[in-house]
Amino acid sequence: MSRLAGRVALSAVLAVAAVVASPAAQSRVPADVERLLASIKKTDTAQLSVSEADGRFLRVLVVSHGAKRALEIGGANGYSAIWIGLGLRETGGRLTTIEFDAGRAKSAAENVRRAGLADIVTVVSGDAFKEIPKLSGTFDFVFLDAWKPDYKRFFDLVFPRVVPRGLFLAHNVVNKQAEMRDFLSAIDDSPAIATSIVRPGTEGMSVSVRLK
Repeated sequence: MSRLAGRVALSAVLAVAAVVASPAAQSRVPADVERLLASIKKTDTAQLSVSEADGRFLRVLVVSHGAKRALEIGGANGYSAIWIGLGLRETGGRLTTIEFDAGRAKSAAENVRRAGLADIVTVVSGDAFKEIPKLSGTFDFVFLDAWKPDYKRFFDLVFPRVVPRGLFLAHNVVNKQAEMRDFLSAIDDSPAIATSIVRPGTEGMSVSVRLK
């Protein structure tokens, strides 16, 4: 696939996601899961979770892309993992989410369980640089929301394991772009990638598709 064709294909995926990312256009989230998500956001005083708009976008992108094997780097309290997991429930996929802080990882695992997604989402507590090499196989959907200066290192570690036409997403690429300029240059300059920057919420998210 040429880079131009890749950008066209990615634009089509994003267009579909933009149309269906609103609450009214999605299949309804169960009321108990909605309450859980709202509770996680309310107690997230450190503002580590993505916005609700970003969460809905992640869910739709998982479904529209038909993702099966997903990886999240930086799971915090499980908010985004639940949104991704809701999408994977539709595709029959699975998510591994890695969180460095043991307390937050424990909270994430409990929140995932309460959301009824323990059969879909596996929470790993530990250093993602050490845990990712322990995982086998490839990924078709990666969401990066960890320590921003480490984005380029994570990209170098994980992207070789992303399948052709797989997606690599990164959060905070607008509001914290100064902390990840090497990463942003890498996804912009690589001939193997087509990238769009989207803003479902205010923080910005890069969506990159592997072309080959």
